[in-house]
Amino acid sequence: MANTPPQLSLQTTQKNSPTPLPQAPSSLTPPVTPIAKESNQEKTTPNLSQNKKLSQSQFASKENVSTLHFADDLEICRTDDNRPFEFGRGVWSIVYKARYTPSTTNLNPSTPPSSPTTQPQLLAVKAPLRRDANPVLKAEAATLTRLSRLPGHENHLVPFHGYHTELGALIMTAVPTSLATYIEAQAEQARIHRTTATMFDPVQGPASFRDLARKLITGLNWLHEVAGVVHGDIKPHNILLRPIETEGEEQTHAFEYEPLFADFSATVEIQTDVDKPLDTTRASMSSFTPPFTAPEMLASLMCSEMAPTAASDVFSLAATLLAAATGDLLLYSNMNHRLRLEMARAGHQIVDFARSGGSGCRVPRNGFVERLVQPAVVKDPTERISTAKWVELVSV
Repeated sequence: MANTPPQLSLQTTQKNSPTPLPQAPSSLTPPVTPIAKESNQEKTTPNLSQNKKLSQSQFASKENVSTLHFADDLEICRTDDNRPFEFGRGVWSIVYKARYTPSTTNLNPSTPPSSPTTQPQLLAVKAPLRRDANPVLKAEAATLTRLSRLPGHENHLVPFHGYHTELGALIMTAVPTSLATYIEAQAEQARIHRTTATMFDPVQGPASFRDLARKLITGLNWLHEVAGVVHGDIKPHNILLRPIETEGEEQTHAFEYEPLFADFSATVEIQTDVDKPLDTTRASMSSFTPPFTAPEMLASLMCSEMAPTAASDVFSLAATLLAAATGDLLLYSNMNHRLRLEMARAGHQIVDFARSGGSGCRVPRNGFVERLVQPAVVKDPTERISTAKWVELVSV
């Protein structure tokens, strides 16, 4: 990339001159979720063993995998006041809503051409707000390229269409609903329709919560066992929800969405070679959101050798499930920021902390939520439940 920030030199719904991408002052700051604005609450399968063998053969040649590039024309959607439509933004990244109309090419001149275009698709364009964020997005594009070539990726990842060189941006399918937004909506409905009959259940209902948990844990198992990566920043804002198409078929899903992992800017590879140096570059630049960050990660924030692990991913997903059950994205909502941070550093007590909050009745002792979360948040990371055993537990 040149030193001058790229301009949004794409088609727009207006015929005026292109609008430059917003810019921000310098100094690198962490990325945010590709879709959905974070609130002000906290800043900052089929045959898995066979798939694992397939993926391991691709790990060996990952250095030779070229990053997928997106070179087609985009139409950035605009608001009524002619501004680019934003799905959300963070300190150094911003996500625009865009349209893309794939062209159909007639390769046989002896037959009449078909319709010149197909149905437009909605896309999310994750672009940097600052030049020094470009290397992080390039690394994320390389990660998404590799993961998108693995079997089963379509069930667990936001679809990736490529890296846009001119914009320095990631092009993905637009999935506007995040798990964070869904949790807030379900919590509001639970408050409106609160009854003694449901006050001990997860806010979305027990069957829906169990289905959501099963899908998320299965997805994390895929990331660890098949893709061979640690996500590094799991939280409700980085999980997007794709509606399940049920037209013409009977609804068999208690949870009506497919949860998809997003924002792989903090992702690191699971090391199979113990002698290989640990790459902590991207991890050191990632954001940390208590209480979804494992306590050992919070304790090592000042350490240059820190990197997320499979065990820290397990903790983060467990905290996410606890937030989904209680409807509380803060988990320690009645505390000030300093106390919340101190409680997050004692994360192995997260179930007790959540139970003492206003929605603690939704985590009854020895209930399904506690049985599911507790083995994933134990103090010693080496003793936390593995994703394979967690899949078995959630399926019981």
